[in-house]
Amino acid sequence: MSDAKQQIKEELDAIGHGLFMLSPDCIRALSTHEADDLIAELRARVEKASKLLDSQ
Repeated sequence: MSDAKQQIKEELDAIGHGLFMLSPDCIRALSTHEADDLIAELRARVEKASKLLDSQ
């Protein structure tokens, strides 16, 4: 697998995990502060993955 594809896969895996942490399926509830920080992190990861795709 190419380096860019591997980086995109890692970003998508991290985004998936973050979405799970925000979902009702997650046993641990996040505080509002933690949820806000996680959303900011997920937005940054989406932007990074998008840039990786654009560079290909």
